[in-house]
Amino acid sequence: MFPPNSDDDDSRQTRRKFIGTAAALSGVGLAGCSGSDSTPTETDEPMMTDTPTEEPTEEPTDTPTETATPKSPAPDVPILNYALTLEHLENAFYRDGLDEFSDDELMNADTLSKFDETVRMQVPDYLRTVGAHEKAHVDALSATIQDLNGEAVMEGEYDLGYNTPSEFLAIGEALEDTGVSAYAGAAPKVVNNDLLAVAAGIHSVEARHAAFLRLVNDDNPFPKAVDKARSVNDVLEIAGQFVTSEVDPSVYELEDDRPKHDRKMEDDTTDLNVLNYALTLEHLENAFYRDGLENFSDSELMNADVLMDYGSGIREKVPGHLQLVGDHEAAHVSAITDTIEQLGGDPVQEANYDFGYSNASEFLGVAKALENTGVAAYAGAAGTVKADAVFNAAISIHSVEARHASFLNELNVVSPFPAGVDESMTMAEVTEIAGQFIVEE
Repeated sequence: MFPPNSDDDDSRQTRRKFIGTAAALSGVGLAGCSGSDSTPTETDEPMMTDTPTEEPTEEPTDTPTETATPKSPAPDVPILNYALTLEHLENAFYRDGLDEFSDDELMNADTLSKFDETVRMQVPDYLRTVGAHEKAHVDALSATIQDLNGEAVMEGEYDLGYNTPSEFLAIGEALEDTGVSAYAGAAPKVVNNDLLAVAAGIHSVEARHAAFLRLVNDDNPFPKAVDKARSVNDVLEIAGQFVTSEVDPSVYELEDDRPKHDRKMEDDTTDLNVLNYALTLEHLENAFYRDGLENFSDSELMNADVLMDYGSGIREKVPGHLQLVGDHEAAHVSAITDTIEQLGGDPVQEANYDFGYSNASEFLGVAKALENTGVAAYAGAAGTVKADAVFNAAISIHSVEARHASFLNELNVVSPFPAGVDESMTMAEVTEIAGQFIVEE
């Protein structure tokens, strides 16, 4: 929904532009996604100026100059500028840090000493990918703010406080975790559903970044079953530790009379429908880890063929991390079941499954597929959740699924964060995928 003085054609055009930008971000060529090449558009009512004639009239006219009435910024501009402030900070962090440290310095950071060559050699390229994502986020957000008649905040001046590659990696982890909590806190306030879909896709990518950086810093990639959401003030206080230039907080203030969110899609899908849909997926994941971890010993998991390129630094962590992922899925099942019952609904029950794996490597491959599907499922369903409490919980589970997916991608030797914006899937698409594992009694 846009302000009353925005005409419908302009609103639809802006939404199409942003969705197109999101599609470009999701592809491989992130460097080509930029909002800096936009050209001025003609106004509906061009400025009229007095043009002198060869023979001036005897009496000058008093007709005033006509100008087009500027359009008000869309209600989501303050939220987008808030996100842009954080993306500027992250973009500058990776850009400047990767200029300062060579690949050899990064690969030989003290904090990576526990890991084998495979992991250490990944770090520079993966950091460049993360930096490209943050740059693409800056470009897309800046262009969208302009399309929504707003003024995009500019990059500030920063003192990021690192002196060594290990300190650089530690601060990267802190920034990414802060980004996850910032998007989780701001997403419920987004009015335009199209913007929300892309914000959810960026939110989960920030979580993927965070999980990888936590892994290489020898921290837990997914410390909680539900990620924390932070308020604007809390996030700006954290970011303020690195910002040396003046910040005007008024650009993030929301108008009291802003329209209500447009999350509820024009269909008959209720919040209970969405919760049971999520519960179906969580039952599936919970059963997968519960049964799989009973089938395979720690030794079998650590020595899976797919992990053969990794040394003990990664392999020794696999059983414990997988157990924690399973604990998270069980917690999600309990929380969603309780919520459905509190809302007067009937929770769906666990089904019978056939996951099709016969060895530890296949188990890890199916885990990767399930976690990435879970990310897409939560992103796709976010736009049809009406109740704020339900949405807040769902968006914070969404990023945890992305942390899981990042880790499982890493174990399967594919990029933890394959795109700048995670894709979303419809409920029908996800149900079809999940149905491949569900068997009749």
